[in-house]
Amino acid sequence: MMIPYYQTYGSGAQSLVLLHSGGMAGEEWQPQIAALSKRYRLLVPDLPGHGKTLLPDDQLSIGKLAAAVIAMLDAEGIASAHICGSSMGAATAMYLSLHYPERVEKAIFYRISYQKTGGTYEQTRLMADPAYWQRFGLQAWLSKLHEPQGGVEAWRRVIERVSEALNPAHSEHSHRLEDFARLDKSVLIITGDRDPVSPLADALDLYRVIPNCGLWVMPFASHITASNTWRSEAFAEEIIRFLAREDKSS
Repeated sequence: MMIPYYQTYGSGAQSLVLLHSGGMAGEEWQPQIAALSKRYRLLVPDLPGHGKTLLPDDQLSIGKLAAAVIAMLDAEGIASAHICGSSMGAATAMYLSLHYPERVEKAIFYRISYQKTGGTYEQTRLMADPAYWQRFGLQAWLSKLHEPQGGVEAWRRVIERVSEALNPAHSEHSHRLEDFARLDKSVLIITGDRDPVSPLADALDLYRVIPNCGLWVMPFASHITASNTWRSEAFAEEIIRFLAREDKSS
């Protein structure tokens, strides 16, 4: 298994892995690093096909992302860790929780549904259009971020591969609600109340079926929730509160 490029912060007794969204890289988590690293040893990778971590081939899959996380944990000698994932990173966190449960302590699923449907995939396809990112003035930043993937235009292929990996026709991000009923770990679901990629109805279904689950719904928030701007402090506080919470049997 390939070990991704990653950065570490802090020296806490517990480890927390932060998994970025599709088209981004570990830098997505910079607004939360200072607060989280005071309590946890953070591992913040560039997932394969993003930032400084190349793909061994041109095909991205959720399984490959999960395998890279496991390889990173093995390289650090970490038997298990808390996992927090954003969007594509949350799809990876779900995959890890279901397929490598012994490696996951608590899990945070942020901005993700448990499945891809025609409607939600249509929204994902929109984000594979460079015009989506250009509308927010992010193309120059993405170009620099993903230049190691093959040059200044490589970012366009990066976002396209994410869409391919989440295509419901063949994606490994395709779970049944009952799959989550057997999770024996605490889970926190975070979503916006207007997210077309992660519908609130799906989040509620997950919340009801996962035995030990919390739900934080951000009001007036779409897939862009401002967790890296004015909500960044509250976002870190909620993560810390959830991870520090003492689980109860009832």
